[in-house]
Amino acid sequence: MGNSQEILQQINWFLKPVSDFILYLFTTKTGYLLLLLFLILYLIFTIYNALKVRKIAHEAVSRNLRPSFFERMYIFFSELIKAFMNIVSKLPVLLGVFLILFGIVGLSNAFTTIDDYVNNQKRIQELKTVVKNLDKSYIIAKLNIEDVDYVNNTTKLKIYYYDYKLDDYLPNPQSVEIKGHDIYFLNYVMNFDYSEIESGKKVNLVMPYKIFSEEVAKDDGILLQTTDSVGVPYIFHRDDDEIYGIDKNSYYSRLKEFAEFMTNPEKARKEGIKSFYAAAPHFINKIRKGQSIVIWVEQTGGLVLKKERIF
Repeated sequence: MGNSQEILQQINWFLKPVSDFILYLFTTKTGYLLLLLFLILYLIFTIYNALKVRKIAHEAVSRNLRPSFFERMYIFFSELIKAFMNIVSKLPVLLGVFLILFGIVGLSNAFTTIDDYVNNQKRIQELKTVVKNLDKSYIIAKLNIEDVDYVNNTTKLKIYYYDYKLDDYLPNPQSVEIKGHDIYFLNYVMNFDYSEIESGKKVNLVMPYKIFSEEVAKDDGILLQTTDSVGVPYIFHRDDDEIYGIDKNSYYSRLKEFAEFMTNPEKARKEGIKSFYAAAPHFINKIRKGQSIVIWVEQTGGLVLKKERIF
């Protein structure tokens, strides 16, 4: 199938520009104007040539360098009618040319449709493979409670995000100061149950999105820095030897699509993926300075907070 697709792509490499030009000429206003301009230029040169010939004939016979006004008008209309009749007489040929041109358009569109279908099937298979690579529980981050101020009712914490390519927490944490003491998370969840890439069992990609509290509404929550510069979550990073069933470039290319779904719910819906935000359970025990809390996500859609240690 790969060789056949490559042959079709090579043929369409030539046909597609020709097809686009034909469609441009016959389906756009600019194209119509160009065709009209070509016709006018054809008539102008035809009539000019006829006048030039008549002028030469006059000069040779009677040394009258210019035909009379009526003679020029006669030449103009006779050549105009002659050109029109010439076009009419060649209608079968023109019809054959049009059929060939639009046959090229149809053939190019057919090749493009086949190529798009094959590429889309390949893309869906790659997306399924990526989902399988992500189908397990992950540590997403660690919260270190730096200070709990009950007088000013604020909590300070540092968030260390886990990068699975490094197999460790990133060295530079996100510092957060928030009003209140009960910490909540707003999660982004992508549900694949009804999408084209659904793999036969419940798999959700879950990502904490914001942090808020009993004093700070979720709409005013603090954005979490869970993704890299292109929007791919750190927990989806992988070493080359940890990526299976797909090459590294394709893996990260499809991850970028998931990243787009997380920031563009409308695009996610068009792909058949249910996406939504949901408030996850907060850490139940009373938080205090020195606590370290590890955030786990379950790919069935859950979020788990575990107290790690006192430091």
